[in-house]
Amino acid sequence: MSFIEVLRYALIFIHIIGLAAVIGSYILQMPWKRGFDFRPLLIGSIVALVSGLALVAVREVGDLGVDTWKIITKLIIAVLVLTLSAVGLGMSRTFRRIERDDAPLKPLMLGSGIAAMVNVAIALFWR
Repeated sequence: MSFIEVLRYALIFIHIIGLAAVIGSYILQMPWKRGFDFRPLLIGSIVALVSGLALVAVREVGDLGVDTWKIITKLIIAVLVLTLSAVGLGMSRTFRRIERDDAPLKPLMLGSGIAAMVNVAIALFWR
């Protein structure tokens, strides 16, 4: 097994961990009415985005080729997940500081989780 192949598998593992943090946190918190924690979503989305970009670079270096349109689509969705998570975290901190209920943040949680699951579906089914 070559170094590039080992690196690619390690990055795939890290990428799956990042997506699991986002989707797992979403599934856990969706029944909640308030008290959302966006930190695992933000950290997971950063890990997934960075490892995904690294995976593309490794595939290019290893002459494995990439589907450019698939990668662009996945990148846009990953940035959306990151943005929704970052906005949710910022707003939840503001709501806590002014002692306001954070129930209006549920759509941000919903959007982050669904977009992450769409990204996984694209990875699996777009060939």
